[in-house]
Formats: sequence, structure tokens, C-alpha cells
Amino acid sequence: MRAWRPASAALVVTLLAGCGTLDRSVPTGSADDLAAFYRYASTLDGRTLTAEYRNFRNWVSEERCTADRLRLAIITLVADSGPPVSADPGEVLGPCTGSSDQLAPHLRNMAFLLKDQLQQRNELFQHAAQLEQRVDQLANEVAESRAAHQELTRQKGELEERLQKLHEQLEALKDIERSIRQRD
Repeated sequence: MRAWRPASAALVVTLLAGCGTLDRSVPTGSADDLAAFYRYASTLDGRTLTAEYRNFRNWVSEERCTADRLRLAIITLVADSGPPVSADPGEVLGPCTGSSDQLAPHLRNMAFLLKDQLQQRNELFQHAAQLEQRVDQLANEVAESRAAHQELTRQKGELEERLQKLHEQLEALKDIERSIRQRD
């Protein structure tokens, strides 16, 4: 038994010494972690996205720029047509895009990246809204053109019918004229 004690102590010391050489885990607020969260959030269904939104909304209470604040902004960015999200990504990003020099560079850079994406998304939404208005306008013009075409077709039919009646009257008058000439 006594021989086991020094051997087991040496084994434990050796094992613990190996732990010191392990790589540190990636901190939860790193740029890689935030990018991975963006990829994760973009795959969520509406129910899970709503739950994640509620979690991060509850965690973000201070007016500081934290990784959780950026995660909340990511969720609001990817929640285009998903759950009812009451936060505006621009407002969520406000503390992160302000003029604070004390902010970690990776958080600040990610915040500006998300802000740029938000601006581009808003521009695309505005452009899409303009295109929808143009499509509606063209649809109205097509409907008006069809109605005008139908009216012209109806008028053409009436004119052709009237022309046919006039042609019949002309033929009847020619017949009367011939019969009068034959009597004379």
C-alpha cells in the first residue's frame, strides 16, 4: 500500500501538469463566438428565435456594450418575418456604436458590422417596398388597360352590328330601287 502512495501522487501531479498546457477555451464574447451565434440564429425557427430573444432581452439591462447586447441585436436582425420582436436593432446597437473608447475592439467592430448590415437591410426593404408599389401601380394600369380593351371590343361589336344593319338596309334600298326601275 505504501508503494502505491508515491506512485499515485506522482501520477496525479503528472496529470495535473498536463492540464496547464491545454489551450484556453474561446471566451464567450469573442468575434468568432459572435459570428457562430449569427450563423446559429439564422437557422432558428420562429418559436426558438422568440425564446432566444426573450432570454437576451432579459440579460441586457445595462446601457453597456456586451456580447449579449450584440447577440440581442443579431436576433433582432435575423427576425425579419419571424417572431414579433419589439426591439429595434439600431437602438440595441446604440451603446456599442457610440463614442466609447473603452470598448473592446472586437465588440466595437462586430457592432459596426451589424450596424452596416442593418442599414443595408433597411435600404433593401425600402427598395422592395418601392418595387411593390410599382408592381401595384402596374397591376392597376394593366387592369385599366384590360377594362379599356373590353370597352373598345364592346364598342367594336356594336359598330360591326350597326354596320351589318346598315348594309342590310342598303341592300333593301337597292332591291326597292331595282323594283321601281322594273315597273317603269
